[in-house]
Amino acid sequence: MELASVRRLIGVDAAYCDDREVAVAAAVAWGRGDGRVVASRRLAGKPSAPYRFGHLAAREVGIAEAVVRELVAAGDVVMCDGHGLMHPDRAGLGVHLAARLGRSVVAVAKNPLHRETPPTSPERGGVRRISDAQGVVGAEVRTAESVRPVYVSVGGGISLDAAIELVLESSRYRVPEPARAADREARDGLREVLGGAR
Repeated sequence: MELASVRRLIGVDAAYCDDREVAVAAAVAWGRGDGRVVASRRLAGKPSAPYRFGHLAAREVGIAEAVVRELVAAGDVVMCDGHGLMHPDRAGLGVHLAARLGRSVVAVAKNPLHRETPPTSPERGGVRRISDAQGVVGAEVRTAESVRPVYVSVGGGISLDAAIELVLESSRYRVPEPARAADREARDGLREVLGGAR
């Protein structure tokens, strides 16, 4: 994939209230040219499964796919909050989304699931590749100076080098802007749904 052809990053995330069996997924389109959110969508529903550590895809992939489909267009790359190949089964949320959408997906997680690695350098742009028995599965990436790194892996349709480049390009703070905006949009949507519920 040529990064010059990527127009927008589609951030996607979901928020939950398990007590009321409510989920809200949000997708935002972040323009690479101007570095801001240019469109967003929300979708409310029921969680498809209870949360289990390491099984985010079972809970989130259905509603995440649906909301992304309302926004994604040619030239877009999807960015999800979760793991891709850097998952114990090499089948994190990013892999499931890429397979369902037929789109390039970058997965960005805030914590590793099963690997402890020496930390990257504290400077922005520090990268440490992470491997399993079959080869490289992702990278620990320092997106801002002296903050905890994020864990970048591929869901599909894009190289790890290109994924890292997009993550660094779209990061002002620790979490890339498309993922941060999708998280905020999902939380706002959940508050609205719960506030309107009686």
